[in-house]
Amino acid sequence: MNSLLPPIVSPASVSTESFLSQMARDLTARYSPEELSDLVVVVPTRRAVVYLKNELAMATDAGEALWSPRVAAMEDYMVELAGVQVEEPITLQLLLYDILRDIDPKLDFDRFVSWAGLLLEDFSSLDQNLAPADKVFEYLSQAKALERWDLGEAPKPESMTAGYFRFWDDLSKVYYRLRQRMLAQHVAYPGLAYRRAAERVAEQLAAGQALPRHVFLGLGFLSKAEERLILQLLKAGLAEVRFDGDAFYMDADTPNRAGQHLRRYLKNWELPLDDFGGPAELLRGLPRHVRFVGVANASMQGKVAGQLLAGARLAHPTGTVAVVLPDETLLLPVLHGLPPDAVPDYNVTMGLSFQSTPLFNLVDLLFEVHLTGIREGSSETGYGVPRYHHLAVTKLLGHPFLRRYQQWLDKQPNPEYHGLLDHICRAIVKRNAVLLPATELLELGKEHALIEALFKAWDTCDDIIAACYTLIDLLKQVYQEQHSAIEAEYLYLFYTLVKRLDSVFDCREQRLSVRSFRRFLYEQMTRTRLPFSGEPIADVQVMGLLETRALDFDHIILLSCNENVLPAPKRHTSLFPYDVLTEFRLPTYADQEAATAYHFWRLLQRARRVDLVHVLPGAEGTRTGERSRFLLQLQNDLLPQSPQMVLEDVVVVAVVTGANEGPHPPAPSPVERGSQTTATQPALGAFSPISAREGAIADHVLTANAATWRKTATFSKEMRKHPTPAEESLWQAVRNQKLGEKFRRQHVINSFIVDFICIAKMLIVEVDGDVHAEAEQAEYDAGRTHELNGLGYRILRFSNEEVLNNLTTVLEQIQEMLQSLPSRVQPENIPSPSHAVVDSQPKFPDQTAYVSGSSGSPLSTGRGGPGG
Repeated sequence: MNSLLPPIVSPASVSTESFLSQMARDLTARYSPEELSDLVVVVPTRRAVVYLKNELAMATDAGEALWSPRVAAMEDYMVELAGVQVEEPITLQLLLYDILRDIDPKLDFDRFVSWAGLLLEDFSSLDQNLAPADKVFEYLSQAKALERWDLGEAPKPESMTAGYFRFWDDLSKVYYRLRQRMLAQHVAYPGLAYRRAAERVAEQLAAGQALPRHVFLGLGFLSKAEERLILQLLKAGLAEVRFDGDAFYMDADTPNRAGQHLRRYLKNWELPLDDFGGPAELLRGLPRHVRFVGVANASMQGKVAGQLLAGARLAHPTGTVAVVLPDETLLLPVLHGLPPDAVPDYNVTMGLSFQSTPLFNLVDLLFEVHLTGIREGSSETGYGVPRYHHLAVTKLLGHPFLRRYQQWLDKQPNPEYHGLLDHICRAIVKRNAVLLPATELLELGKEHALIEALFKAWDTCDDIIAACYTLIDLLKQVYQEQHSAIEAEYLYLFYTLVKRLDSVFDCREQRLSVRSFRRFLYEQMTRTRLPFSGEPIADVQVMGLLETRALDFDHIILLSCNENVLPAPKRHTSLFPYDVLTEFRLPTYADQEAATAYHFWRLLQRARRVDLVHVLPGAEGTRTGERSRFLLQLQNDLLPQSPQMVLEDVVVVAVVTGANEGPHPPAPSPVERGSQTTATQPALGAFSPISAREGAIADHVLTANAATWRKTATFSKEMRKHPTPAEESLWQAVRNQKLGEKFRRQHVINSFIVDFICIAKMLIVEVDGDVHAEAEQAEYDAGRTHELNGLGYRILRFSNEEVLNNLTTVLEQIQEMLQSLPSRVQPENIPSPSHAVVDSQPKFPDQTAYVSGSSGSPLSTGRGGPGG
């Protein structure tokens, strides 16, 4: 196994006792076993519950029995105290609609769906932060607004402004009616549960009821309801609080917002400094080795994380490591990038979002077909036959789920439907039409149930639900004999979501439009997760940032350290105007940024080895954010105050794995253009990082090592001699820098041969024949694309027909992609990559960059095939 960089060693090789371990020792030392069993210990998350229970067991002397205290996550405990059940948002939205219809019978359901979720979140935030509802709605009323805006006179009744004020005037009635109905049914949204919990504890204390003693550990940013609950128990002498703070962000004169909320609690609650961790000098006092690891694009982060983790386990086998994902969409790339030999055991705490599954992609493509199609007519005259865009139809029919179903169908005894999807795709190409009538697609599908489920017109949500049921019944046949197939889990989860919506809307008079149904379905999918099983306290954890609260690890690998991810972008996700939030001290994005800052710095407090992975600015055009502000604070604020910290800044140029490594091992491929050759690539060392110096972003593109290139050069030369008509046509259009950039053809990358490549832009263009529509080849192409994306390349694919019949459009798309990508041309002053590069004036202590590669590697020339 080749590691990314030399592993981090001393002085950061010693572990520091975790916060929960300290608290467990403190509790067992101060309380007798009988007293301990009567305690209620509240921690931020359910993951922290598991870790604290383990630490309590470890703190107990061998052979001694321990009655564990009640340990609960804050959210679960607040709901329990409230005595209600948190209801699903979809049920609450329908209840809200019924209340609004009583006030405004003309309310359109589809319009209501677009803002109902936001309104419920605002109500929840209002309750969770104990805002006075009467004063909030009075502040929003017309009279107060006119007074603030100084308009002089009221707007006309028929104006849009008057309608705006009527909405807010009615909202007070809606809020109280909704609250009354929910409490009558013993259900609530989360914020109301928090308000009820604080109110019930106040009532119990006033009535003199006996309550247990509480210990609150490791909490951070608290809602007003949580604050009131804790203060009430503190005043009654029934609580103690232990925050996990650090002097770096707790100092009174620090501008760091990570301690914003803890400093306020320290000032207002009159607690001793010991309850805030001292605050300790962990960030500035402990030896720590930190690396900034820049990568070319987001897709490389999964492979980089796997190699970093492999190196960490090799250097420190007994250390604890957390791979932290602020962007949860990276979960699958990270899991695919974990090398099984080096990291055999790990635990995934976050669960796989349904939106990250291939089945969600299939559902999304299905809605795209129906929503981008054209259907003329009206509800009065009747709608005509829908016509679907050929690109949306082709993408849908090429989805792996449908291709696997086609493979299963080909094995059935009835030959009528063998090659059904390929037959439809060929007919679409032959017809050469932009819009395809649904009737024609159904006819091409020979009335097969799958084609009817995909392309039969959708008029109401009943049609969508029926199509989903049919699709599930057909696709599940493929996996009936594979009881362990994860695709079967996807299908079952999808079935439960559709069944839930079916039962909710079955007895209602409102029939949803396609767009409204999609909104409800996608909301359900967002909250649905596929859980992973594993050892809860394994040494290696893969988790989200919020799940790290109150936990500590020896080594942190934190991904997506870019602005607009860490922290999240500034978004006003509320129907309440911003001045209302500030007037009544409701949370804003500024509070969320401060909370994220606290999570980041607290996570680093006891870690001795830290890798912060970020996407390089401009690596994917203007969409990529700059380095996170937290990295800049670490470099310019913490580093000068930390004499024992070592900070390195490296850039990973390319990920190069052996031919048989990675999540998609190269599969046998038909002998044709673009296929993998039979040569195998010896391991090169996993990455090629270089020092962070001016102009040194992705200066060298490693396309093949010498041994692989020698074995594949003959194949690529032969393919250049005998191009297909489509390849020859495209080559004549791009050669000699006709698009402003130099292209090469039949170029060797790793152990692959690509049709065309612009090395300066790291752009690959592939021209595919009919064989690429076959299921086996499509699966191989997906793995090949994954490997090339991991190396930092962008890929454009065109069919032979597109190149031969629409060359102008093809060239326009290539030109557009070239303009959107940054140039990777190598500056002349960069040293040869065959030697380690050390900045002559390093910015940080021991800042050394490491470059893997051999003198025979075609780095500077981009060797792999001649250009033109």
